Amino acid sequence: MTGRLLPLDAVQHRTHGWRRHTDLRFAAGDAWAPLLLAELPAALPTFPLAFVQRPGGGWQLAVVQGLHAGDNLCLDAAGRWVLGYLPSYYRGHPFVLCEVAIGEGRRKVLCFDLDSGLYREAPRPEAGEERFFDDDGKLQPLLERAVAFLQQTDDNRQLTHSAVDALAEAELLQPWELAVPNPDADRPLLSGLMRIDEARLNTLDAAALAHLRSRNGLSIAYAQVFSLPRLGLLRRIYERRAARSQLGAGLDGLLAEDPADSLNFDFDADSET
Repeated sequence: MTGRLLPLDAVQHRTHGWRRHTDLRFAAGDAWAPLLLAELPAALPTFPLAFVQRPGGGWQLAVVQGLHAGDNLCLDAAGRWVLGYLPSYYRGHPFVLCEVAIGEGRRKVLCFDLDSGLYREAPRPEAGEERFFDDDGKLQPLLERAVAFLQQTDDNRQLTHSAVDALAEAELLQPWELAVPNPDADRPLLSGLMRIDEARLNTLDAAALAHLRSRNGLSIAYAQVFSLPRLGLLRRIYERRAARSQLGAGLDGLLAEDPADSLNFDFDADSET
C-alpha cells in the first residue's frame, strides 16, 4: 500500500495540505494486511488469520482478506469496506510514520504517501481540503491525533513481531494451503501463508508455554487456530460478489465502512464507529 513517502516539514510544507480519501480502493489489491496484537479481539470474529513474510526477514501476523493474490474481498464496487473491522494498517492512510536521517542521527517523522494522489500544494478549504500545519507551524489537531496513533501502532508492531518471532523460534509455524474449494479455476488460491502447527503446540511443556505466554505468543497462536473457520466466509463473499457481477450490480455492504470515517485513530474502533 505504501508508495513514495514525503517527510512533512513545518517550514517547507507550512501552507501545503491534503484531501481525505473518499473510498478505500487503495486497498483493493491487498489479499492480506498486517495485523497487530492489540487488534486481535476486534479482528477475530470476522477474519481468518495467518502469518506472512515481513520485509527484512521473519514473519508477521496478518488478516486474510481474499482467496487469490491481488484481490481484496472486503471492498464493494464503491470502495466501501464490507467485512466488519477495518485494520489499523489502513486507518492512518495516507500518513505513515517512518524513520529518516536527521543530521547525524535518525528519528521517526510523519510522512505523506504521494502516490495516494491526495497531496495538495494549495489546499482549498471550500473543497474540503485541509492544511497540514497552522500559521505557527504546528500540526493541525487531526494530524496530532494521527501522529499519536501511528506511534501507538509502531510500539504495538514491535510487540507483535516479538510474539510471532517466539512462535517461529518454537517451530510452531507451518505452511498453510487454504482448505477451501477454489471458486476460480483460472487463478491459484493465495499462497505463501503460514499457520500454527496445532499438533506441535499441544505437545509443548509447561516451561515452553510459559515462555510463549510471556512474549504474547500464546494469545496469537490460539487466535490463529480459532480463526480458521472464517475462511468459509471469504468464499461465500466471493460467490456473492460473482453472482451480483453477473447481474450488473455491486456488492452491498454487509457491515459497510464509511470511507470518510476510516481516519479513526483507535484500535478498538469497529466498522460502525
